Amino acid sequence: MKKSVNQLVHWMKEHSLLLKLIFLGSVLIFVANQVTHIVQGMTWQDVFQTMGQQSRVRLIGMIAVGLVGVLPMFLYDLVVVNVLEEQGKPKMDRWEWFVSAWVTNTINNLAGFGGVVGATLRANFYGKDASRKKVVATVSKVALFMISGLSILSFIAFIDVFFIRPDSLFREYWVWLLAGSLIAPALFLFTQLKKYTLFKDFFPKGIFLLFGASLGQWLGALFVFLSVGALMQVKVSLISVYPMFVIATLIGMLTMVPGGMGTFDVLMILGLSQLGVSQSTAVVWLIYYRLFYYVLPFITGILLFVHQTGIKINRFFDNLPRIFSQKVAHFILVAALYFAGIMMVLLSTITNLSNVSRLFKFLLPFSFDFLDQTFNMLIGFLLLGLARGISMKVKKAYWPTIGLLIFGIVNTISRTASWQLIVVYLVILSAVFLARKEFYREKFVYSWGALALDGVLFSFLFIIYAVAGYYSSHPHKTGPLPHMFLLFPSDDVWFSGLIGLGISMIGLITLYQYLADTPIRLGESYQKERLDALISKYGGTEGSHLLYLKNYVYYYYQENEQDEVLFAYQIKANKCFILGDPIGNQEKWAQATLAFMDAADLLGYQAAFYRIGEKYTMILHDLGYNFMKVGEEGLVDLSQTETVPTALATNRMELQHLTNLGYTFTMYHEPISEELFQALAKVSEEWLGSRRERNFVSGCFDRSYLSLSDVGIVRNEKHEVVGFITAKPIQLRQQMSYDLLRYSSDVPEYLTDFMLTHFIEEYQKQGYPLVDLGTAPLSNVGETKYSFLEERLVNIFYKYGDQVYGFKDTRKEKERYVSHWQARYYAYSKQSNVLFSFIQLALLVERGKGEGMSIVEEAMIIS
Repeated sequence: MKKSVNQLVHWMKEHSLLLKLIFLGSVLIFVANQVTHIVQGMTWQDVFQTMGQQSRVRLIGMIAVGLVGVLPMFLYDLVVVNVLEEQGKPKMDRWEWFVSAWVTNTINNLAGFGGVVGATLRANFYGKDASRKKVVATVSKVALFMISGLSILSFIAFIDVFFIRPDSLFREYWVWLLAGSLIAPALFLFTQLKKYTLFKDFFPKGIFLLFGASLGQWLGALFVFLSVGALMQVKVSLISVYPMFVIATLIGMLTMVPGGMGTFDVLMILGLSQLGVSQSTAVVWLIYYRLFYYVLPFITGILLFVHQTGIKINRFFDNLPRIFSQKVAHFILVAALYFAGIMMVLLSTITNLSNVSRLFKFLLPFSFDFLDQTFNMLIGFLLLGLARGISMKVKKAYWPTIGLLIFGIVNTISRTASWQLIVVYLVILSAVFLARKEFYREKFVYSWGALALDGVLFSFLFIIYAVAGYYSSHPHKTGPLPHMFLLFPSDDVWFSGLIGLGISMIGLITLYQYLADTPIRLGESYQKERLDALISKYGGTEGSHLLYLKNYVYYYYQENEQDEVLFAYQIKANKCFILGDPIGNQEKWAQATLAFMDAADLLGYQAAFYRIGEKYTMILHDLGYNFMKVGEEGLVDLSQTETVPTALATNRMELQHLTNLGYTFTMYHEPISEELFQALAKVSEEWLGSRRERNFVSGCFDRSYLSLSDVGIVRNEKHEVVGFITAKPIQLRQQMSYDLLRYSSDVPEYLTDFMLTHFIEEYQKQGYPLVDLGTAPLSNVGETKYSFLEERLVNIFYKYGDQVYGFKDTRKEKERYVSHWQARYYAYSKQSNVLFSFIQLALLVERGKGEGMSIVEEAMIIS
């Protein structure tokens, strides 16, 4: 006998695949046969009619019940996590646990395959920072208990139909109920036998929780099924339904078909039919049950799973996927806003827009249309304004955009709903959501590039509207063709649209002012004490002395509430221009620059650095800046005892005739008198002539500014002041430069050399090792064919603009003194246009003292 049994077992193992196929095939044949009979006994019209009778409130109730019915299964995951944490796994974040439990149970509920999917997902979610072997063992043991709750319900149903209600229609299934009710005791007995080995980590609390979790799972499913029937108001005793639910579920589980689909449904339809429920009503009942207990939670689980997986992928690739998706969504949103705005303005202008081309005929259904010309015009221009704000990533543009889009979408769909339109609008709203973290800037600032593009767009729309008005008012001059496209019913309608255009412009300007308004400021106003302290501690730069003119904004980078680095800038358009290297601790240059760039970017500005040295240029290059050479700075090394004195002696001999004529040079180290200041003012005015004072790169003739530095004055034989030169300290006792060098119109030819020679000698006597003679603009820039394209273009300007600007003369007059030249560079953001940047810099320099600060610049300074 034993031998025969072993042979039978061996034969079954060898042919297990065949037996499984036969079993599944028989199940499918049974299901197909019963489905055929069910379909023949009902009509789909009755099904749809029953579904149409359900109100929205009932459907919402079914959704809520279906989602709540999933929650008891979370006990499985609670047991798994507790066991793993007792085995040494770090404590899991409860929100992360909730998401993992929801994903696992909703997916396993629909596509469980006997708990295999659930075990795999739990091993994936809870296996972090734990032994893989322990995790797999734990979740596999949990899977054993999933049918235990159904076994308990089978026992209750068996008692009910066999003893309490022996007249039940479902008593004939008592064998299935009895067999099912034996599973739980057998499992409990098995756990008792293995409680010191296989289930030692689960006893005693874990075992009871798992039985409770399984019972909760099937009670939840029963609750959802009966609740759906109650909400459908099916006329049947729900207490009579539950035994059939348990029987159908048990048989469905034994088939290993995901969710018992097919067998469960057929058995339930047959059982409900026995209770007097029509087959069409039973089908709808099952559809809603499947939809709200299985499908809807499954979809949410899949979405959460994709989200969680996306987070992991995003972390693995260092946030690049998230950044890429944000950029794509941001581009889609900007394109959609521009499209919507342009189409609405065109609809207000060209009433027969669909006749213009097939392209417009295709695009027109996807645009907003409020059936009011003035309102269309206003909304269109507001969308264009918001599109620019969104493209500039201004935070304040986000919610107005959402409001306007939702308003337009609801208005359009309520009148012309189609699935294509809904899909497009869902894509746009998804882009709004995905791009939400792109918006971080606190204010809107127009760049020249953006202003040029919007200017072209608005001009085009205005011209189209004007042309449309002309054609409408002169029909006898235009012919029939324009009126096919540019048609207004009357001049009054066109004039009404013109008023709408004016209102739109007011609305657009108001929107820009709203986006540009912010209490946040970049930097502070002039504070002499802080500036003095930083220069005294770390030394100055080529442009540090100019900061005492007070027409800069001062951004201090601090660490531990101590000033470390200063960026003083002036604004032109969306650029913050900084002259020379930063003032302060050179070891903090990189982090200070990054902090300044972030602060400027937050307010929509870009930092640009002019006449900076090689060391700082390389730092900016590492921070993503482009750069180009803009000239060379001449330094006189007074420590070179062989060359410098010889050059000065040579110059002195050449200039001796000026001394013979009675010209003298006097250096004033103390503030000059009012009488002498007036004499200098006369020389300065004569030197300027019709020109204005230059800004940013040089000082200006100002009493308070002159009082901060030494002044060298040249007098003629009549003791009249005919020229002066002002000192510009860079580093005390180490490096000196000059700023203003001015003279009267009727002075000898070599007076400039006369002043420079005496100036250098003066600070040589004081022990300064270096004298800085300033920059020779564009000198040695783009001289070879291998230079950057921008530098080659600058070289052309250097050669052919020399007659106007005297670039070569500037270098020539300094060259006789200079010991060596140091390159100076211009560094600009890679996002900016170098041509626009240079034009802005030129306008800033030539603005002069006569032009005050702009409103935007004044708003940047804390008074």
